[in-house]
Amino acid sequence: MSPFSRQAGREEIRQALEYAYGSFLRFSAMWALAGFGGAFLTVFLSFSRGNLDMSPLFREVTVGIAGALLGLGHSRYQYFLLENWPGRYAALRQAALGRRMPWSVRNGLAVAHPGRSKVFAAYAGGILLFLGLVLLLHRGLPLMGGLFFAEGGFFFARVLFWKRAFEQWKAEGIYDYSE
Repeated sequence: MSPFSRQAGREEIRQALEYAYGSFLRFSAMWALAGFGGAFLTVFLSFSRGNLDMSPLFREVTVGIAGALLGLGHSRYQYFLLENWPGRYAALRQAALGRRMPWSVRNGLAVAHPGRSKVFAAYAGGILLFLGLVLLLHRGLPLMGGLFFAEGGFFFARVLFWKRAFEQWKAEGIYDYSE
């Protein structure tokens, strides 16, 4: 049984999944690689200068884990929207193919669902919690290391989440991204 909305057609689901594959999985993989590449570079530079200490490294990893939790929450909400309103992402794909900006698409983008007001509160709470963590760890947290670890963690969690979702859809015969 398909996890997608029953009102969506097979072609609409396919287009939505193609958009999700390119915009969620591939885009996140690129940014996760850049984030962890930068994180590796900051650790390597600290090591080469002889001032690599476990305390700043622990703080950077903690910020990376907090970024991963934000990425996981964001991906879960996108998954919820994709399951219930695949037409939204199909419209975004059509806009991308036509080289139009997404806001030029008139229908299919605005989604009203129960609990939508709580989503903003959850995003704001997660970001405030993340910023609070950064403020607590401010002493000894290298700026570039914190940024790169947070970026890497955020996008790596997204890659893991979406890779698992696409593997599940492939196993169920809904969408094969390898074709």
